[in-house]
Amino acid sequence: MATKKKENTGAGFKESANEIWLAGLGAFNFVGEEGSRLFQELVEKGREFEDEHEGGRLSRFTERAMGLKEDARNALNKVTSPIEDGLSATMQRLGMPTRTEIVKLTHRVEELTRIVQQAKKVKAESPAKPKAAARPKPKAKPRAKATAETTA
Repeated sequence: MATKKKENTGAGFKESANEIWLAGLGAFNFVGEEGSRLFQELVEKGREFEDEHEGGRLSRFTERAMGLKEDARNALNKVTSPIEDGLSATMQRLGMPTRTEIVKLTHRVEELTRIVQQAKKVKAESPAKPKAAARPKPKAKPRAKATAETTA
C-alpha cells in the first residue's frame, strides 16, 4: 500500500498541525460524550458490586446485631423480673411504702405547706385587734320569793 508523503513544507506542516488539532478536538468530544456515559455505567456497576458483596454483608451483620440485642434484652428481663417481684413482695411484707405512696404523700405535704404559708400571710396582713378589757361578770339576780297571793 502506497502512502503519499506530504511535503515537508510550510503548507504541509500547517495542514498536519490542523489535522492533529482536529483529532484532539474529536477525542475531546468523544471522551465528553462516551466518557460521561461510561462513567455512569461504571458507577452503576460499582453499586451493584457493593450491594452484592459488602452491602449484603453489612445488612446481614446489622440484622444479626439487632437480633442479638433483642435476645439480650429478653434474657435480662427473665433474670430481673423475678428479683424485682421478690424484692417488692418483701418490702410490702415489711410495711415499706411504695414509690407511688411516697409520691402521693410528698404532694400532700407540699399542699399543706402551701396552705399554712398562705394562712400565715393572711394573718400577718390583717390588722391586730386590741384586746378587750376584762369585764366583771354580772351578779345573778336573786329569785323572787313566792308571795301568798300567788300560791293561794
